[in-house]
Amino acid sequence: MYSKKHIGHVIVAICSLDVILVEREEEEISFSGKSQNYCVCFVSMVETKEITFEIKDAGKIRRYYSIFINTMAAIARNFGAKIIKNTNTSLLYYFPKTSNSANKSALRDVVECGITMIAASDVINEKLREEELPPPYYRISADYGRVEIAKSITSYTDDLFGSTVNLCAKINSMAKPNGMVIGDALYQVIKKSYFYDHYHFQGLGGYPIIDLKYKYPIYSVENKNMDIINPLNSNKQVSELEVTPMQHHLITKRIIKSPVLDEQQQKPNIMIVDDESDALLTYETFLASESYNVDAFTDPQEALKCFATKKPSYYDLIVMDIRMPRLNGLQLYNRLKAMNIPVKILFVSALDASGELISILPGVSHNDIIRKPVDEEHFVSAIRRVLGS
Repeated sequence: MYSKKHIGHVIVAICSLDVILVEREEEEISFSGKSQNYCVCFVSMVETKEITFEIKDAGKIRRYYSIFINTMAAIARNFGAKIIKNTNTSLLYYFPKTSNSANKSALRDVVECGITMIAASDVINEKLREEELPPPYYRISADYGRVEIAKSITSYTDDLFGSTVNLCAKINSMAKPNGMVIGDALYQVIKKSYFYDHYHFQGLGGYPIIDLKYKYPIYSVENKNMDIINPLNSNKQVSELEVTPMQHHLITKRIIKSPVLDEQQQKPNIMIVDDESDALLTYETFLASESYNVDAFTDPQEALKCFATKKPSYYDLIVMDIRMPRLNGLQLYNRLKAMNIPVKILFVSALDASGELISILPGVSHNDIIRKPVDEEHFVSAIRRVLGS
């Protein structure tokens, strides 16, 4: 016969075993049961084995991947994307607001995000060059379709599953280095949007689907208004020149080192770019009593054209918003810096994006970002500080 004490120990052991079994039965991945249409994107580095093989320092290898992934993630989040997962060479993210295909602004953010990532290549290269690291090459792919949403017990973020995710990752290989492609499902949605004509789409054939008898159409995406003009020849765009990004950087740098002085330039020249006309009027009012020549633009494309027609050292300072149509602040920054690396730039934004800007743009500090709504004293003080430095 067992004593009551022995029976008590047995009961406790059985209860403990039940707890262990319950814990073991808890699934790593649990699906929410909801299916949703989303824009899914994938950015991946290419030829990393050959590049990193030449880097002997383990710390530099970590830094190489860190700069790339953190820059891409910061740009994606700035356009409202949610990061799903990353490896040291790739990033998967999606845009929650695209669940409604009628939300054209959200759909445009998908394209603008990819275009900005491409434009950021020069900035990334500059940061890596400073640390004696090679430039990265990467591809961006995006598509639209139904996905299954799941949660993991070891992750704080959602995960996405389904053919849309798999196909988006596979078509990534069809993009050219530092280029972007989209699948036909996303293309058909964008084709009906107001911003379709702002970009150049080119069919690349199709990606073979094993279970189907046809190839899934793929399209490359480029900004139709690529207005970065070659400083050596104002009739040609940089994209038309057969030079590498580093060669273009060196050409621009040589021009900047020997600028032609403008005898008429006596007062500092400032360019202000903001798509809100009321904001421009406010800034001009703030600077009315200062000895500055101010050129104001509501269209960033027009601002870029004007900048390109001037001598490289003409503008002493550029003040610009971040979220603007057709050409956002990050894109404009990259293109202005491509023509004149030393040009000074101040950001004015209602977004709390200072941390992300500092992480992805070399030389940008907290003092280079003015938060909206703008205070006159703070605004004028920032202008004076930058011009006086």
